[in-house]
Amino acid sequence: MPRHDFHRSKFHSQWCRSRTSRIVVIALVFALFLLAWLTFDSIPVKTSHWKGSNEWQGGPVAFPWEDDQLPLAPMQDKHVVPEANRSNKTDISLRNIVFNVAASAHLWSKRKEYLKLWWRPDDMVGFVWLDEKVNISQEEAALLPQVFISEDISKFRYTNPTGQPSGIRIARIIREAFELGLPNVHWFVLGDDDTVFSPYNLMRVLRKYDYKEMYYIGNPSESHASNTHFSHGMAFGGGGIAISYALAQSLSRMLDECLERYTSLIGSDDRLHACITELGVPLTKEIGFHQFDVHGNIFGLLSAHPIAPFISIHHLDEVDPVFPKLDTLSSLRRLAHSMHAEPSSFLQHSICYDREQKLSLSVSLGYAVQVFPHILLPRELERPEMTFKSWNSKRSRGEFDLDTRWFLKPVCNRPVDFYIQNLNVNDNQTVVSTYKRDIAVDEKKRSSFCLIHSFRPEKVQEIQVVSKALSDHWFLVPRRQCCKVTGVMDKVLRIMIFPCQNGNDISS
Repeated sequence: MPRHDFHRSKFHSQWCRSRTSRIVVIALVFALFLLAWLTFDSIPVKTSHWKGSNEWQGGPVAFPWEDDQLPLAPMQDKHVVPEANRSNKTDISLRNIVFNVAASAHLWSKRKEYLKLWWRPDDMVGFVWLDEKVNISQEEAALLPQVFISEDISKFRYTNPTGQPSGIRIARIIREAFELGLPNVHWFVLGDDDTVFSPYNLMRVLRKYDYKEMYYIGNPSESHASNTHFSHGMAFGGGGIAISYALAQSLSRMLDECLERYTSLIGSDDRLHACITELGVPLTKEIGFHQFDVHGNIFGLLSAHPIAPFISIHHLDEVDPVFPKLDTLSSLRRLAHSMHAEPSSFLQHSICYDREQKLSLSVSLGYAVQVFPHILLPRELERPEMTFKSWNSKRSRGEFDLDTRWFLKPVCNRPVDFYIQNLNVNDNQTVVSTYKRDIAVDEKKRSSFCLIHSFRPEKVQEIQVVSKALSDHWFLVPRRQCCKVTGVMDKVLRIMIFPCQNGNDISS
């Protein structure tokens, strides 16, 4: 054998033995590792063994403009129930809420009438913040919140070419109100002079939250364009904004400096939102606040209120009167009567059916009842009918950030409408409300030769609804109430509304 073949054979033999040895060693190491891992995994590990690692996991990194000497806050136990979810966590009365109304002198003579609709001077604390002095008689002053003149804002820069500097004045109301130093304040509520609040519903909603924590509560606009332009996470001030004491305290310290960073913004809501964003506080949405960035007839919105307590309504000068044959103020007085008589169930929407006669009934407590001449399922009826137009006067479903349904144009498919006449609450909290038929709808149906079948005007002239005031638990876990037609007597159709039991569905 040549010498080089001998060495090659010898080398090949040694390499094979070496490779086999390596494979054996690797297999043994892998087996030992697997055994150790299985053994370790079966041993219960106490949390205290990992205490050291918890101190750095997820720890914040100091930014250049932050003080890196500040002590780190202890990590919160993820299993702790959030304060807002604890039933009746905060004891609160109306006098723990400070209402602040932004107003202007040149609209005061008209807008003060809206204030009288909801203000309760003996039970509430609040202020009107005007840009100039107005004449108020002593008699009228007793019916309204105390009036203040806002501080001078001429030192603040305003660079938006299309807006008004009054946005700065209104944004600073929260600071001026906080600096009054009133005792026993839990919440500061902001609104406009054309906002109507339901104070008792607002109080019961705020009861869910701890005022000692930072809360920014409200609702965006109904308008998709407005939300896109400003922010989907901004509370619109006309619908009302609730700010906890803790957040108001932090805002008051930094607000003026913050406003100088946002000179190009247009109004007050976006300035306030910008500064609250700097504090890292998100919007807590309560859908009972209504900005109502709409025009025209808001019947569709009022007759299909979401399953949530009604808190506010806004832009009253921009919409049609809410009752036929009444002006705006007279309409609102009638609506406010229902709201004050039984606030918890005001505008709550219930749906029931007369299957024998193929009728769908839609009840908006304290406002209206509609009787449709065909079956409409709850998924359709819970959507507001587009009786209204968007803020830019367009009538398209894509203009709104809420579910809507098209207006039923054929007269024969239109419902018969009944409007509230009176509402009373008995000693046992039974609510009895009566709704009168709108004959204008019947006249249109008659002229269009519609077959009204069994729901002719001569058979039913009124609807009486019997219900109960809603409990505190409903404010925590709202659910649509069940509804049942109980019969007709003396041209009055009677409906009973009651809490649904487990297993009930509203379409049965």
